[in-house]
Amino acid sequence: MKEDDDQKEASYVEFIKSPEPNIAGLPHSRHGIEPENIVWHMETMSVDSLHEAFEWIISGPLMEIRYRYSGYQTSDWMLAHVLVFELTRLNTISVPQFLVHANYDLTSEGILYKIWVTPLSPLPAHSDGEKPE
Repeated sequence: MKEDDDQKEASYVEFIKSPEPNIAGLPHSRHGIEPENIVWHMETMSVDSLHEAFEWIISGPLMEIRYRYSGYQTSDWMLAHVLVFELTRLNTISVPQFLVHANYDLTSEGILYKIWVTPLSPLPAHSDGEKPE
């Protein structure tokens, strides 16, 4: 008996449903919670691996999102994933400086991921240790 006869082929079926461009009532945003004053950076880069996404994000967008712009839009889920993770990590290894938000829009081209930050305003410190009124 051959080894090939003992092994059965595994098969799977993958269904991918993308929004059709002419659907009436295509949802613009699931949550619609973005503030109007966000300065967006629209990323056109796409990557093939999470490692490549990590290298791209830490080489620029991670530090620029708080200083040059406050929001980042991309159609690449790996870039969005790495950026959210790294922004959250920055907030947890030091004193939290901002809130990290994420949302997406369904468009005729696919999903547009949106990540933005809002600064945390620390309470003013008082010399007597009491909270301000």
